[in-house]
This record gives sequence, structure tokens and C-alpha cells, in this order.
Amino acid sequence: MEKPVYITKKEVARLLRVSESTVYRWNKTRYIPGSFQLGPNRVVWDRREIEAWILSRKRLREFQPVELHA
Repeated sequence: MEKPVYITKKEVARLLRVSESTVYRWNKTRYIPGSFQLGPNRVVWDRREIEAWILSRKRLREFQPVELHA
């Protein structure tokens, strides 16, 4: 079993190539897997959950209708 890897908001933002404020907003609206408090001043995400979420978003593409232009 692999050790869990916890990442900060900044690292999540880099991984998703969005701003930290977007990560905050997406977390608040539960669009991305939730963060959790590791200590009094430490909020983190499980990297594997974020990576699994990215894969699930990619799989959704397969079910999107294709637009045909006349």
C-alpha cells in the first residue's frame, strides 16, 4: 500500500493549472475533491484523489456529443 501524499492549495493549483483562488472556489462548491485540515494551520488535499478526479473528468469527454458542422 502506498503512503498517502498530501499537497497544498498551491500544489493543487499548479497540478490543475489554475489559480489558487479557483482552487479555493472549486473546493468551496465541492467541484473538486475536498480538502481537510491536517493541523491547526495546515489544509491539504490527497494527491491521489485529485489525480483520480482529473481522470474522471477526462472520461466524461467520451460521453459528450460531437458537433457536426454542415
